[in-house]
Amino acid sequence: MDANKYKTHLTIFGALVAIYGIFGWLDVSNYAQGGWNTDRNNMVTQVLSGSPAEAAGLMAGDQLISLGGIAMSDASAQSRRNRPAIGETWEFVIERDGQEMSLDVTFGEPVPQRKLLSHAGFLVGFCFLVFTLRAYLQKQTPSTAALALAGILFSFVFITGPYFGSFTLRSLANAIETLLVFLGIPSILYFLLVHFGSGYLGKANAKRMLYAPGLLAGLFLAWRILATPEATDSLNLFSSVFIGAVALFYLITSLVTVYKNYSASSSAERDSKGLNLMLLGTLIGMLPPVVTIVTGIIAPQLVLPGQAFYFLSFVLIPITWSIAASKSASAA
Repeated sequence: MDANKYKTHLTIFGALVAIYGIFGWLDVSNYAQGGWNTDRNNMVTQVLSGSPAEAAGLMAGDQLISLGGIAMSDASAQSRRNRPAIGETWEFVIERDGQEMSLDVTFGEPVPQRKLLSHAGFLVGFCFLVFTLRAYLQKQTPSTAALALAGILFSFVFITGPYFGSFTLRSLANAIETLLVFLGIPSILYFLLVHFGSGYLGKANAKRMLYAPGLLAGLFLAWRILATPEATDSLNLFSSVFIGAVALFYLITSLVTVYKNYSASSSAERDSKGLNLMLLGTLIGMLPPVVTIVTGIIAPQLVLPGQAFYFLSFVLIPITWSIAASKSASAA
């Protein structure tokens, strides 16, 4: 594999993603804040303190029936409606203790926690983009090329672009972002296998099989975005379990891959490939998100303390892996 031939393509791809992300960053100030979270069945799991939802009387445990006159099950109408503007009021029809009632929620500017989460997400995404691409541009090897591709694709987990007023453009952009995310997740595992020199990649159709679950998950979610089928309880349940299982499979397999190869490596190999730092970054970086995914599958209504910030641990992965890949490339 001539890793140098991908230099122009990866650089342009990374630059385009960065520009797209910058426009998204600038759009954060236009987000309208409601201040609630729900599970897959539209039951309120959390109401942020000081938010418009709290001021309107929304409570954890409320079942959302409709928002602004559109039923929660009508995914097509929900997706076609433009996002709320700051100062706009929507009627929330909810069910509480078996009784239906309505609340008026006036959207405001994001509460500090939401602003912090939005900007922190962009920073984590840019870390994936910048650190991994920098490692590749410093030294073009199969390992650093695989890392750069994984970093650019996975950055879409945290980076979103600007808001499009056109439903068609908005849906297309969301579908593409989602598909790239689920290509980025197996790309991380692919990098690990390349970095460790796994014989698995030498087998016929190995790469296709490696990406197959992620591609299927991405296409499924892209279909939901573009086709907007009715959001039934069964479809929501299937989506949650299927997507969670695919993500969990790649996360756990990546952890096992790092640990297994670390255990089988000599002290010299660990030093030359930066495995000590990589193992530490992987464990600390991935365990909190794994806990979040498992909790979401087993107990979707449970909100762990500080759960919204668990994703910040991911920032250790591009930093430690980029250092390890660069160190391995220099040793080679």
